[in-house]
Amino acid sequence: MSTPAPYFLNVDLDIESTAPLRSLVREFGERVSITYSGRMNGRHCLFVKIASMHKTPEKTIRALCALIENLSPKGRKLWDAAKRKEFDIGFDARFSLHRANRFTIDTRTLRRITELGASIAVTFYREDKTNLRDAPRPGRSKSL
Repeated sequence: MSTPAPYFLNVDLDIESTAPLRSLVREFGERVSITYSGRMNGRHCLFVKIASMHKTPEKTIRALCALIENLSPKGRKLWDAAKRKEFDIGFDARFSLHRANRFTIDTRTLRRITELGASIAVTFYREDKTNLRDAPRPGRSKSL
């Protein structure tokens, strides 16, 4: 039995700015879940993910792009002034017997991201090894 391939978790939208980002929080409203809002390393940070579930990175990124594209002029000015705007695609990286795993992002979506002045990151979250600490290792027996 093979281990499942890495699977898509979500896309986080990470925003860092020299200006407070509270007005973006208000504009996004309940359409996003806030994972962090506050100061970090001297910058104002806002990390959100879309509140509605999407099955693919592509659809999730499109939904986030639509939120940004529909900001008020004041919100868009704040977005444009942000120092870092990043769509971070998260995967659960289980060890797999699959030789390769891939995903694609359509050129139209890439263009939207570029027009928004944002970048893309991909994060693989490994499994929690703390539960495996006491598991027997190959070639070693577990003592009782």
